[in-house]
Amino acid sequence: MRAVRFPGWRGDAPWRLVWLPGAAMAAEDIAAQGWDAEAAAHGFAIDMVAIDLQAQRFDGADVIDALVAEWLQPARGAVQRLWLGGLSLGGWQAVLCAQRHADLLDGLCLLAPYPGDRLAWGAIERAGGLDAWNGPAPGEADPALAVWAWWKQPPRRPRVWMGYGRQDRFADGMDRMAARLDAAQVQRADGGHDWACWRPLWSAFLASEARQ
Repeated sequence: MRAVRFPGWRGDAPWRLVWLPGAAMAAEDIAAQGWDAEAAAHGFAIDMVAIDLQAQRFDGADVIDALVAEWLQPARGAVQRLWLGGLSLGGWQAVLCAQRHADLLDGLCLLAPYPGDRLAWGAIERAGGLDAWNGPAPGEADPALAVWAWWKQPPRRPRVWMGYGRQDRFADGMDRMAARLDAAQVQRADGGHDWACWRPLWSAFLASEARQ
């Protein structure tokens, strides 16, 4: 599991944010955005690192437990705040990690989180929608359904912040996710599924945290 530390990495910051890249995206793509410098300018001491999961499955569900063992559990005892961030598919993976390891994380920063395949959502719609759906059947191992079971009633911990573009090609699925959160936890911006939208959303996240 390859890691790229952001340029501002100290190793002893009280807040650690572990990023999961999206599909067709490398860890370096996130680390190059200058987000650590912007966080420092807001007065936050954050160590940020991006992880290439190097999964065998497209959705990365097969390496979530390895991510926990190699990066999250060691950090849990060393920092005051441990957050998992994800862009696009990485946001989906971050939620799956929170679903499997509910007590490990303090927060999730989700930028344009991928809503999963349409087959999973189709099964939920046939059940009458998310509120009527009873969750995965016993023995049903589809991680996409596990993610939607988490979204049905997100727990109070980890705290969730979510941002996405109004013109994102996955906006309909993200709207369903956002509907499960309080308004203060969601930021929408004009833009699509790209860095031009995600950069100001990161700024919005920092502004939101400054108000906490």
